[in-house]
Amino acid sequence: MRSAQLITQFYGKHSALFFKTGILCLSIALTACQKNETAPPADIPKKIELIQQDLVAVQQGSVISKTDFTGTIRAVNQSSIQAQVTATATSVNAQVGQSIAKGQVLVRLNNQDNAARLTQSQANLASAQAQANQAKLMMQRKQRLLNQGFISKVEFEQSKVDYQAQLENVNAQQSSVDIARKADQDGTIYSPINGIITKRQVEPGQTVAAGTTLFEIVDPNHLEIQAQLPSDLQSALKVGQKIEYSIQGNSYKLTATLSRISPIADPASRQIEFFAQPSQNINSLSIGAFVEGAILGSNSVSGQIIPLDTIQNLQAKPYVWVIRQHKIIRADISVLEQRYSDNSAVVQGLENSDLISRVKFTEDDIHKEISINKE
Repeated sequence: MRSAQLITQFYGKHSALFFKTGILCLSIALTACQKNETAPPADIPKKIELIQQDLVAVQQGSVISKTDFTGTIRAVNQSSIQAQVTATATSVNAQVGQSIAKGQVLVRLNNQDNAARLTQSQANLASAQAQANQAKLMMQRKQRLLNQGFISKVEFEQSKVDYQAQLENVNAQQSSVDIARKADQDGTIYSPINGIITKRQVEPGQTVAAGTTLFEIVDPNHLEIQAQLPSDLQSALKVGQKIEYSIQGNSYKLTATLSRISPIADPASRQIEFFAQPSQNINSLSIGAFVEGAILGSNSVSGQIIPLDTIQNLQAKPYVWVIRQHKIIRADISVLEQRYSDNSAVVQGLENSDLISRVKFTEDDIHKEISINKE
């Protein structure tokens, strides 16, 4: 009887415990279900937003092929004046920036030694000419004596030889006079061209050595473009080709005509030198200025025109990022022409409806959708 009561009490207590545990588990399960039902959906990838200024439409067109170059402005006529003798400058008659005419005296040198040599050589010449005249008269006299039979033919021939020797002496003395006169004239230096003095390196009273540069002169009325081009682009060089260029410090576009081409490439730099005649007058202050330009080709290139700076990996396998059907696409292209002067390129490989992106993307962005903010 006692045992039966204990068993009844044990099952009663554990039944209550089991009931409470079941209720607790049920509550937890219901709570979990409720949380699952109210959990927010997974994040949906957002569209990449661009503004209208980030995109450029593809344009169809053609451009004239251009070959870019760099060069300088130089004077066609220019001269560097050197002293031909060692002497002291007695007067200097030209200043930097002064316009001078051909034949104008620039500087006079104290050239007394050469003047004395000229006087001496002229005296020697006069003496030689007198002796030659005397020998001639003697030869003529012996000619008459020979004809009358008073002297032998050998004696006449000797007088003839003496006369020829005196003539050669006269010629030698005349050469000495010419040399001395040239040295004397070198004491007065004249301008060989019309132009403007750009450099003066002599002052009155200064002793200059032979070969010293005294003046530099340029003719500002005849200027040209001097430039070089790599030998592998030599097909672009033809006399008469039109050129577009701009001078450093001046944004205006100017034109010129290719006038001369060096017949050989420089063996060290592999560059071909060429010259062009400007179509417009150029200020003399531009002499020596840096020039950027392009040689215009005779053929035009047709294709799709896009900004040059939007092309990626230009030198190897060029491509651009485009928006096609509102998605990011990496489009491989062929570059037909590059124009750095106006940041444009002629290419092939795009669709007419493509929008070129100025924004650079990554491989992970390919096929992502794009939204365009037009405000």
